Formats: sequence, C-alpha cells, structure tokens
Amino acid sequence: MELNSWLNAIAARRWPILPGTMAELRQACARHSDLINFTDLANLSLSDPLLLFDLIRVVGGSRALQRNESMPSIEQAMMLIGLEPVVSRFNSLTVLEPLAGRLHPGVVEDIAMWLAHGRVAAIIAKDWLSLAGEHKVEDCYIAALVYNLPACFYLLYSNRTADRPLLQEVAEVFGLDYPKLLEQFVKTIPLPMGLLNILSTDGGVSRRKQLLRLAVGTANGLVQGAWRPQWWVGIEAAARLIGVSPAVAYSAIPHACLQVARTPRAMSYSYPLREFIMLPGAFHQAEMHAIPPRDDEGELDVALRDTVRHLAQDLHFRRVLFLRYDSEGHCLKLRYQVGLPPEHPLRNHAVGTAPGTFFALMSSKPQSFHAPPAARAKIAESYPDEFFSLLDGDAFAAMAIFTGHQLVGVFYVDYADEPRELDAEIYQRFKELVVSLTGAHT
Repeated sequence: MELNSWLNAIAARRWPILPGTMAELRQACARHSDLINFTDLANLSLSDPLLLFDLIRVVGGSRALQRNESMPSIEQAMMLIGLEPVVSRFNSLTVLEPLAGRLHPGVVEDIAMWLAHGRVAAIIAKDWLSLAGEHKVEDCYIAALVYNLPACFYLLYSNRTADRPLLQEVAEVFGLDYPKLLEQFVKTIPLPMGLLNILSTDGGVSRRKQLLRLAVGTANGLVQGAWRPQWWVGIEAAARLIGVSPAVAYSAIPHACLQVARTPRAMSYSYPLREFIMLPGAFHQAEMHAIPPRDDEGELDVALRDTVRHLAQDLHFRRVLFLRYDSEGHCLKLRYQVGLPPEHPLRNHAVGTAPGTFFALMSSKPQSFHAPPAARAKIAESYPDEFFSLLDGDAFAAMAIFTGHQLVGVFYVDYADEPRELDAEIYQRFKELVVSLTGAHT
C-alpha cells in the first residue's frame, strides 16, 4: 500500500461504528428534537473512537479551526454542525460486523480490541493530567482515542490480524514511524488541526504530550502483559512527571480498564481488563479471537466431527476425544471419539470442571496444552481429576474450543499404548489442524 493513496481512500468514505454504540445511538436519535441532549451524544461519541472520528472529520476542514489550530470540545463541534445535521449524519451510520469473504470475524474483534485500548489510554491520560493539576484535558482525551485509528483502518483494509505488534507492523508496511504516520492521517482526512498540537513530534515536548504518550504506551502495552518490567517503566516515568508515587499513578490503570469493560461497545471492550489481570506464565498467552460464526449448531457439530476424523486419519492419533461442555451440569461429557472400546467408562463419565482440577484450568480460556510423558505423570499426581485414572497413557495434547466467550469443549489426543512420540512438531500440526477445521484461535 502507498501511504497517500491509502489515506485518501480512508478520507473518501464513511466508516461503520461498533454495535453497542449503534444500539444506544438509535435510541438517542429517535427522541423528539427537544429531548435530544448534546451532552449525551458527546459522551456516546467519546465511548467509540469510530463514532468520534465520523463526527470530528466534519469540522476538521473548517478554515477557522485550521487557522486557529484549535481543538473544539465534542459539544462545541456538534454546535458548529447543528442538531439536525448531526442527527441526520448519525442516522445514516452502519455497524461494524463480519462480512463473508470480505471481513473476517477475528479482524472485527481485533479492531474493537484496539479501539478499547484507545479508550483505556484516554481515561488514563485524563486521570494523570488531573493528578498533575491540568484541568483542560479533553484535547488529550480525544487525541488518545484517535491514536490507534490508523492501525484499525489498516486491519480493515488488510482483513487479517497482525503478525507482530500492530503499530510496529503498520509502521513497517508504510516505511514511516507510527507517530509521523498519525500526523499524516490527521492532515489528510482532515481532522481538527488542534490535534497536531498534542500529537505532533515536532516542537517542544510538553508535560501534556509526554503524559499522553505514556498513557497510550501503557494502555497498548497491556497486550504484551502488565507484569513486564518494561511496562512499569512508563508508569514510573509518568509518576515523576506528575509528582506522585508510582502507586498513585498505577491506580489509574485498573480504574480505566474497569470503566471500559463496564460500558462495552463491543465484546472486545473487556479485553484490556483481561490482559491487565493476566498472570505471567511459561506458556504463550492465548489469542482472543472469536471463531467465525456459523449458521447454526449443526454446522459446528459437523466441523467438530470432521476434526476428530482428521486427527485420527492424518496425524494417526490412536485416541481422539472431544469432550463437550454441559452448562447445566458444569462438566465435560464425551461427544465424539475415536479409539475407546464400547465398555470404556469414559463413554458415560462426566469430567468435572470444579476449581482446582486440570480441566477447570484447561477450559478457563482458549488455549492448548502439550504434556510430554513426565508432565502427564506429574499432572495425574497434582490434580484430582478422575479422568487420568480412567485413561491410561503417556504423552497427550489438549485444546479448549470457544465461540467468542463461550466454552464449547476440549479436544484430547494421544497415541495410547503405541510407541510413538508426541513431539513438538506433531503438537504444532495438531493445533494447526484443529484451528483450520473449527476456526478456533488459541
């Protein structure tokens, strides 16, 4: 992609907003004009960066604003446009949703996740500026919401999730540092030039600019884990700029994550909070991508059966089990299998998911697990699951399958008593096969 052509293509059309925003927006705009409140619409705009983008681009071309290089508040922007044009514009918006062959569900989910990180950054920036005695914070709040937008449009255009940190990938694709790309984005759309006063890398570096950048880095850095020493460096730097202890600066982060999760405009608005509470571990953090939606329950069952068959035929596993989650009994029950004799007790056994069991841990999130022989023996000793006493064996692999946030079940595979090694290569092929056939992302 060539940068100028890409930015002009973004500027040439309107873009959809998040589904949760649309539901509230329709209610707000359906009222009598005397009952429509600019403050309510402004707060709604500040909860969804895509809606904010659609609004402020209208006033971005204002010559008066360009001359003054000012950034109006959202309510001021609405007053400049007028109530009737604002309502008319909002009524013509569409919803961001998957489109068969054009926009993958995992991409839609990632876009909403990065918009949520922008919301977290905005709240952190507002709280840090308030602690520093700054009372004019809306320009920084809006700048934080805008920061991740070019990266989100990149996901929309490429229709695939990023292979590496998203902002880094965008910068590498266009051969330009992301902050400079962001400046070009503001100028090309155009958005109010006042945004450049706070986003531009040129000129002096004020405390406001530094706190904004640190807030964005802190929010976006949650993706890699809040336990990393590098993540804490930004909080400590912010604390020094504000003149408070790191603990006080840190307190803004759980507050921001909770606030975003409690007012979700999309399912992914809960992801920053999930990332914030994630503990460090030896295993790769699960990606939180929704599996592609299917027309009905039957299609998912067909995919699960096909997966069991391919695992047995292509990877030659002697035993392949799919344990379906039973929400009423809060347990896992055998749904599809290869390799169990007719009288095997697991055929009618309810695999418990009580706290402290292996399968409670395994089914807590989308993830996969590889247990070499020594690890299997240790698991059988450490966890009270009856499953391992009912099923003798050696090395095994398992994978939890989710549809969105909902657990579907767990795949379990092994070679039974066959003298074959379930090594890292076989484990990788197991994961790839399950992902390709079910659409799951783990």
